[in-house]
Amino acid sequence: MIQRLLALLVKTPGMKIPGVFLCLLFSLGSLADCGHPTGALLKVKRVSDGDTLKLEDGRSVRVLGINAPEIARGQKPAQPLGREAHSAAQAFIQRAGGRVRLGFERARADHYGRLLAHVYDSQGRSLAADLLQRGMVLQIAVPPNAAQSQCLLAFEQRAQAQALGVWRNRYWNAYPVKSLSARDSGFRHLRGRVARVDVNSSVWIEFEGNLVARIAKRDWAQFGYRKQDWLALKGQWLDVRGWVRVREVRQTGKARSFKPLIVQLRSPAAMQVSASR
Repeated sequence: MIQRLLALLVKTPGMKIPGVFLCLLFSLGSLADCGHPTGALLKVKRVSDGDTLKLEDGRSVRVLGINAPEIARGQKPAQPLGREAHSAAQAFIQRAGGRVRLGFERARADHYGRLLAHVYDSQGRSLAADLLQRGMVLQIAVPPNAAQSQCLLAFEQRAQAQALGVWRNRYWNAYPVKSLSARDSGFRHLRGRVARVDVNSSVWIEFEGNLVARIAKRDWAQFGYRKQDWLALKGQWLDVRGWVRVREVRQTGKARSFKPLIVQLRSPAAMQVSASR
């Protein structure tokens, strides 16, 4: 009964679930997991990392709603808690007997050919919710697959309140933008003061330091900001999360220099005005 009610609320466009109601639901454990699976149970061949699975039929699954710290690959070192997140995902799959069901949203595959899906055990427990409440991953929402963002965020907030996992690690817990350098590319959770905002074909939020955040015009509706709202961010402290990349800038002869690092923000879940430094 409660699981069906929560699934209905999460799927209803524009529905905002009161925080008190969420807390009551989440206290009921497995009944509170977000959404619900569809289809047959599928056998998992291996857990590639904290947010990626390989199925027995050869398909890869990128778990929706979360991003896990990276494990070591080749010459690229692991991020803090990468091994722990991998182990936590493996433990979930083992408890599930090596079989999972998938739940899809609007986009069913990424540009690597991986399935984009929510992952559940046979009882409807969510892998993303499990890892979030343990502090092993961070919540993300990438349109058009953002139906569960508010539900999953509540699991993250529980772990954050208890300082679990990533929330007690300086690398992940609002790392200062001013300390970023080119070697710090990849998914990050950051905090910095806004030095400049430009609104043209995109919104450009320049931080004190080496980083600029970009919000493409296609995503403006997700945020609900007017031009004056964007401009009012100047001087504010922001928490942002996303994939930091070294910026490729063509030389135009202009005197103004550009920030060498960039992060793309796709949804409101990726940006929050911070009350503290």
